Amino acid sequence: MIAKTSIGSNFSGAIHYGAGYTVERKEVMGKSDLLMTHNVVSRDPEGIAAEMQQEASYSRCKTPVWHSSISWKPEEKPTREQMIETANRYCQKMGADPKDHQIAVYEHHDKPHQHIHVYINRVPTDGSKALETSHNYARNVRICKEITQELGFSNLEKLQEGKLRHVAVNQEKAQKAVNLAIKVALKEKSGTSDDMERRLEEKGIECKYKVEEGKLKYSSYSYQGVPIKGQDVGFTAKQLQARLDKNLELKNEQQIKPEQENNQKCRRGMRF
Repeated sequence: MIAKTSIGSNFSGAIHYGAGYTVERKEVMGKSDLLMTHNVVSRDPEGIAAEMQQEASYSRCKTPVWHSSISWKPEEKPTREQMIETANRYCQKMGADPKDHQIAVYEHHDKPHQHIHVYINRVPTDGSKALETSHNYARNVRICKEITQELGFSNLEKLQEGKLRHVAVNQEKAQKAVNLAIKVALKEKSGTSDDMERRLEEKGIECKYKVEEGKLKYSSYSYQGVPIKGQDVGFTAKQLQARLDKNLELKNEQQIKPEQENNQKCRRGMRF
């Protein structure tokens, strides 16, 4: 787990990015989920940003926006609850007690690895001194190491094949459609990523596969314009490749067996 921090002056642009909006304020569907907030009433990015900016206006602080992105390794699959716990511990250890600071945390779905964006108003609600920003890099390294050890991310249980994880409401239909289509294709003995892609495209599902040295390394999908990651449809790239390899092996065995039987019949027919 690693964290990167930047400091800014305007909450509107920062919070809208966290909420999954482009520079032109156009929402990117499926990119972001709001995980939690502290000391703000609003749930929309416009309202959250306005509340934070208003609180900051009572202080002389010129750069009240604290933005940290926290990322996990690709093999680490924290649950929603673990990401929220991570964010709370991170803020606390950084000196931004959730009881005294306005905080908003978003999960983004635009990368192969899981990651969250933590937004903190450096100006506390009790009017005390703004959150310190010195030695951010060293503090991030130390705090991430502490949280990793405390929550045991290296020991997280691997995502079970076929098990559907929590996704945004607008992704649920796509999740189920892709999950079912993959299961059907595997049952029909699909043995390569190209064959899988063809079968899914016939059902209106767009596939984005990254293949290296003949092995599937990354997978994501899009159904009716809604993007969704491979790990969120019940099959990571590694799991899907294992199932494809197994199907291909079975298919080859089935082809070889009749040939062996025919050869045996021929040998028996040639005996005198």
